[in-house]
Amino acid sequence: MSWKRGLPLVAVASAFLVAMTATPAKAVFNPIGTEPTAPYAQPVDAAVPKRGCATTIADPKSPGSSIPAVQVIYAWHDGNGNNYATYVEKIAKIMDRIDWLLDNSTNYDQHVNFSCRTGFDTSTYNGYAQALVVPEKIEAGNLSGETGLGTIVADLAAAGYNDSPNRIYLVFEDFDGTATATEVGCTVSPCVASTDDWDSGTAGHELMHSMGAEHTYITEVPNATYGNDIMISQYNDWQWDQDFNTYYDPSELSATFYIDQYQGIGEPSPDYRKDNLADHPILTAPVCCDTGYNSDLLTAQERTIEANAPWSSPTGFSLSGAGWFQVTAPGPESGVSARYYDGRRSLTVNVQSHAEGVVSVTRKPSVTPGTRYRFFSRLTTNTSGSVKLRLSWYNSSNTPLSTNDSSTFALDSVWREYSVSAVAPAGAATVQISVVSPSGQNFAYFLDSLQLNQCTNGVTSDGCRLPHP
Repeated sequence: MSWKRGLPLVAVASAFLVAMTATPAKAVFNPIGTEPTAPYAQPVDAAVPKRGCATTIADPKSPGSSIPAVQVIYAWHDGNGNNYATYVEKIAKIMDRIDWLLDNSTNYDQHVNFSCRTGFDTSTYNGYAQALVVPEKIEAGNLSGETGLGTIVADLAAAGYNDSPNRIYLVFEDFDGTATATEVGCTVSPCVASTDDWDSGTAGHELMHSMGAEHTYITEVPNATYGNDIMISQYNDWQWDQDFNTYYDPSELSATFYIDQYQGIGEPSPDYRKDNLADHPILTAPVCCDTGYNSDLLTAQERTIEANAPWSSPTGFSLSGAGWFQVTAPGPESGVSARYYDGRRSLTVNVQSHAEGVVSVTRKPSVTPGTRYRFFSRLTTNTSGSVKLRLSWYNSSNTPLSTNDSSTFALDSVWREYSVSAVAPAGAATVQISVVSPSGQNFAYFLDSLQLNQCTNGVTSDGCRLPHP
């Protein structure tokens, strides 16, 4: 079986630093971590909703025909003793928090299925915590150093915790251990994610590895990670895939994502599997719409141009004015043709000087007058040139009402996220989003990773997710 560390690979040095600082300097191990605070602060413990038990069984080692779920395990050994009674409610609250961060990542109602055991009064929080969290002694634990995941997995398997894929075992280590997972996507048994840094960011990150998420690699730069989500920075960011284009899209379960198209540090080869965590069996079916950090009104094709072959004309997009476009051609990582931001596809737009060029998503999503919307896109060029983003409002007869343009952006060779925000005017029924190149220019740019948010999350200043820095 293959072991994959769960730390984000921003740099080898930073990963090494995390590993070093996680090693305790004294015999008594303190596992309590620091909760991530971005994109906005999580509620205090008392305000985090209790997830509760999605399934309850007599023996957590024999789930039988019960639904797929997460089994939470408190692991201890003689090096630090059994502190189950001290920590059981803390671990349960971290699990409630993981469920909260999933549900609050988007405007979809979705939750994690937790497995509990019978014999406890789950109407009290302590009873719920004991039903949820099962203690397990790691007999072969290293008493004076790190206990590796292999030792934990062997102990769990010997004890009978080996019902994968019906269970993912999330292990909280009360000793010097490591934050990791047996395998991305867990095709092995038992399927184990572990953490010795107890907070929802780290534990949730490792759980998502077991579900199938990789680190958010930027495709055209091997081994480089990018993003503002839990799979790149579990120490700061708690939300899941804020662009709906890397590993999680609750709005379109048929949309799937390349798990790891390029070879990461320490990996024997790229992983060309495609997946969508929103359709994972340990999660409830996503239901639109509640209040959450991110919402999006586009389809996966409109965000990512995935359905079309390189060189072809893109389905769902149109161009007017000067210039021409195509789905970006394939090529080596160092070439212009490989500039697919999200591991899927991008558009190449060739700008001509004699007139304004307008690339639009052809479909016009429905809008509500008086509600704010924000259009995001990532753009880059190998030369130089300027564009602006546009929101064009239409009434129910498809008659144009007005437009809102962003400022003009000077593009460069880095993928940057740009956005424009406006309130839908009176009488508006639909909106069209466009990238506009002012006349007088001759250059080519690359367009990718579009989103159209309805700004109703209630927690940021304009109700929309925050733009990437």
